[in-house]
Amino acid sequence: MTPHDQLAALRRINRRAELWDEAGQPLVFLPGMNVRHAERTVMVDGLLCPRGHSGYTTRLFLSQAFPNRGQNWTVHQILGRVWHTMSFNNVPASLRWTEILANHLGPLK
Repeated sequence: MTPHDQLAALRRINRRAELWDEAGQPLVFLPGMNVRHAERTVMVDGLLCPRGHSGYTTRLFLSQAFPNRGQNWTVHQILGRVWHTMSFNNVPASLRWTEILANHLGPLK
């Protein structure tokens, strides 16, 4: 699937998803994303990195950390904005972007 096909699939989950570019590599901005966390729903912005980043196979960056879920939260500056991400590796970049997103959201529940 092309990045635009992948984006179309993600727009079924978040209709405002945008394809961004970081040094020629795709990122997907997911504004106002509803995240299931500790038996409630929290609205955050997300930034899906469906490729290798900082030693991880794929990453999901969030506008806020959830320190009581996930492990080893770190802060990153990406495209002029501060993002938080937990240590969660080995989600293959070969998966569909919707599957990558679902895998990264799993530990937050």
